[in-house]
Amino acid sequence: MQVSPGNLASRPQDLEILLIGLGQKVYALPLQDVRHVARVDPKFAASGEQVADYFVFEGEPLSYVSLWDVLAIESAYAEYHALETMLPQREQDHLDWMSALEISIREHVPFTKARSPRECAFGKWFYAHQASDLRLETMLSQFEQPHAKIPALADYLLSMAESGQRETALQLFAVAQQSTLVELIRLFDSSCQLVVELQRRIAIIVDDGTRTCALGADMIQNIVTVPPEQIRAESRGSMAVAALVILDDQRVVPVLNWRAMSSQTGLKSTAGYTDITA
Repeated sequence: MQVSPGNLASRPQDLEILLIGLGQKVYALPLQDVRHVARVDPKFAASGEQVADYFVFEGEPLSYVSLWDVLAIESAYAEYHALETMLPQREQDHLDWMSALEISIREHVPFTKARSPRECAFGKWFYAHQASDLRLETMLSQFEQPHAKIPALADYLLSMAESGQRETALQLFAVAQQSTLVELIRLFDSSCQLVVELQRRIAIIVDDGTRTCALGADMIQNIVTVPPEQIRAESRGSMAVAALVILDDQRVVPVLNWRAMSSQTGLKSTAGYTDITA
């Protein structure tokens, strides 16, 4: 039997809940409402202006609720999403840097790019960043040696060209281009692929018998049973929270009122949606 959100705090029976992670916070859903948990393709919108209206499940477009946006929470995978955009830009920076150095050697054009691995945009980020994932940390650690070699080329090769050894400088430049630069590009490409793989957002399909929708979340944490005496009414008047539960470790976790959230989004139309969740 389905229990309405307003009755959660007064129910006489134990309540089974699904604990979900959103950023650094934990929320709950009544397990009786959960129909399925699906992995979300990294290409599927998470938050911001491109939030999707629909999530396709078993061939049907369901009203999609981005819990990050409704609750104003940054995703636990925001770091990876940002890197997915930033890393290709920093890769292009290195290609541009090498191109500028070659022009300076060939044409005596002043070289104005950074000459220290800590001065370029990637270096400033790299030496300040601490990855939250071991796989990503291991991947990024491989950048240090080849990235340090690139800026060191400028002083050495430009001095050589200025002393009349331009052809030798260009030969050494070509060697660096085919070795150190190729290694850097490989690392950038591998890192971009990894940060996509690390984004493991989920869509929780919920159904109360009268409506079905998909809730975007970061992860599933656990399934627990809460006795009636550990269920409290939500006193702040939040439409997003149906009740509060006190876990055995004394954490207070809000139980989400997904019905109220889904009524705000509404399934307006099935025209024009694209299934990218398979």
